[in-house]
Amino acid sequence: MSENNILEVLFASDTNDHQVTCSAWDYRTGTNLMNYKGGGSGAASRTLCLYHSQYVLAANVSKPLLHVWPINAQEQLSTVRLVMPGTVTALALSPDDCYLVAGIQEILYIWHKATGRMKSILTKHYQTVTCIRFTDDSSHFASGGKDGTILVWNLTRAVSRSFDNENTQPLYSFNDHGLPVTDIHIGAGGMRCYMYTVSLDRSSKIYDLSDGSLLLNVVFNEGLQSLTVNGLETQVFVGSNAGSIFQVHTDSIPRVKEYHKEEENKTFSGHSTTSIVNCLALSLDGQTLVSGASDGQILVWNIPSRQLVRTLTHKGAITNLCLKLMNTMIFNPEHKQPLEFRANLKRMMDPVEADEDEVIEILVTANDLENDENRYFSHVKNSSSKVYDSSCSANQNELESLRKEVRHLHSVNKNLFEISAKQLLRNHK
Repeated sequence: MSENNILEVLFASDTNDHQVTCSAWDYRTGTNLMNYKGGGSGAASRTLCLYHSQYVLAANVSKPLLHVWPINAQEQLSTVRLVMPGTVTALALSPDDCYLVAGIQEILYIWHKATGRMKSILTKHYQTVTCIRFTDDSSHFASGGKDGTILVWNLTRAVSRSFDNENTQPLYSFNDHGLPVTDIHIGAGGMRCYMYTVSLDRSSKIYDLSDGSLLLNVVFNEGLQSLTVNGLETQVFVGSNAGSIFQVHTDSIPRVKEYHKEEENKTFSGHSTTSIVNCLALSLDGQTLVSGASDGQILVWNIPSRQLVRTLTHKGAITNLCLKLMNTMIFNPEHKQPLEFRANLKRMMDPVEADEDEVIEILVTANDLENDENRYFSHVKNSSSKVYDSSCSANQNELESLRKEVRHLHSVNKNLFEISAKQLLRNHK
């Protein structure tokens, strides 16, 4: 594959009632690479995911369904119909593509993606879950809801089949927002990272997940709807429910706990004032910002000049944006997907006893068997040789020790005999 075919592909979804639910774009030229059809009334906000960069997933905005498209096909997989326990309001795949977490009303459901088994049900939110985000090492995830609460979960504990109450408790519970949490961004570094949040209460907060402390609260004059952060985490971009996009330089904020962003510092203006900026995405080089709003427009911005570069018009409100670096040859219809998608997701948890009967299929080739056999016999030979050598050495040492003991006993016995004989002769005289 040619390196010239590598580019950042923009995946977008909307809520139109027409055939196209999601689409893939080359945002630099405005070229449409693929349209994904058959999503009904559109994709719900915060539910667009890419599975192994081979499949596109999105939740239906009004039905309890997950739609699955091969990345190079317009139609959904005919063999897959993912029926959920309810209408999905938030969705996230772990970065290692092993676990799927869905928010349905105020409940969090966790599935093991390879087997389709439901692993856990978490019920700590009091109102609808609005967004879910994973740490980059897949060890933890955060969920935000309309109750203004942000919960940080340890994934290992969450999927544990132990019914210990400690395993069903979040690691952190943040209740600093007074209105619904609308978006979350988690930076790089596993749990030694910063978490960024926005809410309709007009504030954006930064937390340190290593100790659960609130570092900064930035207050705006408009309710906030979306959020993205550059790779160095020095610039934060937030979209409002009045069509505005604000830029905050975290390295230039005074050392205070609360900072008020003034109205005149509005940086990107292109969406209508009656629209809601539902989603934001940043290019890898941090030079391009992409915004999607309820006015059906995707705007591409040059960040240094703050100039509008391109407009991509959709027929419905934009609900999701995702930038992914990939080879455009993957959109070739002749490209065969190397992975098989699980046919369904279980809607109930299996009993604990079922874990003992769970079978994991592993593909083993003839070369693997031959290599494993050679490694096994080599290991057995080396191990046997080591055991034999060590056994011989131990036996030799033990034998020498016994010989010394026998010589010592012989000497003692000889001395006793001589002393006894002399004593007997003395008494006889």
